[in-house]
Amino acid sequence: MIKKRQKRGEILVENIIFLLLNVLFLTILIIFLINQGNGVSTLEDAYSKEIALLIDSARPGMQMTVNMQSALGVANKNGVPFDQVVLVKGQYVTITLDQGKSKSYQFFNNINVTGYYPEKDNSGKYNGFYFFTFSKKT
Repeated sequence: MIKKRQKRGEILVENIIFLLLNVLFLTILIIFLINQGNGVSTLEDAYSKEIALLIDSARPGMQMTVNMQSALGVANKNGVPFDQVVLVKGQYVTITLDQGKSKSYQFFNNINVTGYYPEKDNSGKYNGFYFFTFSKKT
């Protein structure tokens, strides 16, 4: 009889520990998914792919403008100067919206890409647009 009572107690303790561990795991998983869904890495990935696809579709002599106002807000919040957000070097577009983190995406078009931010407006702030000009490689 005594052994049966001890077994019931052990089963109850084991079930409580199992349930607590499951709740802890699910909580960590939900926090991770929320951080990934609205985080910097999502914006970096989207902008790097978008700009790479624009470059792939460009022809020499074209000019394109990319609206990066949401990236401007995130970069300002994370202390990244807006003139360092986009880097086009070699065949890669690199977007940096957080200190020490960046996303790169490769493009395949064999043209020269020159990117620049327009001059700051009257208030001394960037307006969030980035301009690209494309020329033939020599």
